[in-house]
Amino acid sequence: MIATLSLVIASGLPLAVRAAPETFLPQDYLRGAWWLYKSVFVEEGRVVDPSNGSVSHSEGQGYGMLIAVAADDRAGFDALWSWTKKTLYVRGDALAAWKWDPNAAGHVTDPNNASDGDLLIAWALFRAAATWNAPELKAEARAILRDLAAKAVIEVKGYGPVLLPAAHGFSAGEQAGAPVVNLSYWVFPALKDLAGFDDTFPAEALFASGQALLSKGRFGSSDLPADWMSLEGDVPRPAPTYAPVFGYEAIRIPLYAAWALAEPPRLLDGLDKRWRQHGAPALTVMDLATAAPLTAMSDPGYRAVSTLLSCSLSSGGTGDEIAPFAPTEYYPSTLHLLSLLAISERYASCLPSLN
Repeated sequence: MIATLSLVIASGLPLAVRAAPETFLPQDYLRGAWWLYKSVFVEEGRVVDPSNGSVSHSEGQGYGMLIAVAADDRAGFDALWSWTKKTLYVRGDALAAWKWDPNAAGHVTDPNNASDGDLLIAWALFRAAATWNAPELKAEARAILRDLAAKAVIEVKGYGPVLLPAAHGFSAGEQAGAPVVNLSYWVFPALKDLAGFDDTFPAEALFASGQALLSKGRFGSSDLPADWMSLEGDVPRPAPTYAPVFGYEAIRIPLYAAWALAEPPRLLDGLDKRWRQHGAPALTVMDLATAAPLTAMSDPGYRAVSTLLSCSLSSGGTGDEIAPFAPTEYYPSTLHLLSLLAISERYASCLPSLN
């Protein structure tokens, strides 16, 4: 009981939501972490990356909105959505500009969207509508998905519909190796939730094409996916205009796969084994051409993804491996919260013991 109370207090939960040990639920871990996260990375409805010039991205707004729903923080969600609508919707459609820079004139210097940001925002709106009985949010989600389908989904032979990273810059003729995709933009749990929601948005077909790319799009002796992938030609290959690495983009692939796929694993069990070599998680950016490890991913947020993957595979991951959430850098801290959300929804037995 003492250990449980210590965990709740360390999590940063406000007194009003600290539960008694006998009523402590998996979601309480997430709620406490969200309040800590919000105190560091959210300013008046804007999710901030302090180490990157305090910029904000549509992706970050989507993540924040999604976690606010899971934490039942309606006021926080409304602030995030209000800032997003007011500030990032400058294109004349229902897609958000991908970046807002407080130090740049006009703040939005590139009106292009980021498709994962749009998908995350639509998913958060969809979940919020159900959580708080707010049908108007469903209408806003539907508008985003319809424009996303019209402007960033294309047919690719052998795969069907695929999600381009943005409305501009990634189609055939717009860069070498195009069409170019980023498999970490396939937010599998979002596609699973949104299946059948709107007839114009092919969520199920995108889920299937993502699974096919997960199976076929692994390269070299490391057998890992690349951050950026070319679909020019008969077989996928690392996109020629990007470094051929499994890195900070692709780290989200096992997170989303473990969260949503019926059998996440068997497609990614090699990655789990690699991370667990020598008896401990060994996360690094990997050079796919040489299979050489590059930069270590040592932040607890990255290790949380490894724990999630292990839980999905029943390969020995336990709650004892989940570091207590403490804000570090924006990106790994966000992945830490997303991993906690995925574990609480699908693998609650992997959370620390409450006995």
